[in-house]
Amino acid sequence: MSFSVAVRALATLAAFAPAGGETAIGPGETIAGLAGRLGLPFDAVGTVLLNGRPAEADTPLSPGDTVSFVPPITGG
Repeated sequence: MSFSVAVRALATLAAFAPAGGETAIGPGETIAGLAGRLGLPFDAVGTVLLNGRPAEADTPLSPGDTVSFVPPITGG
């Protein structure tokens, strides 16, 4: 059985976003597992937000979650 999560891949990571902005997940899938399935190299991600809050790579996903992948922000 699979469930859907919304995925936002921002700025330079936009090419990794799934068509339609949603993808199916299986039981126990983590943020890192999702990134891997999307072909998104996790070292290209600066911050991950899960439902608007910072999250770690090993955080499990739940149906209806929104995952945002944000690239590193630099400047000065």
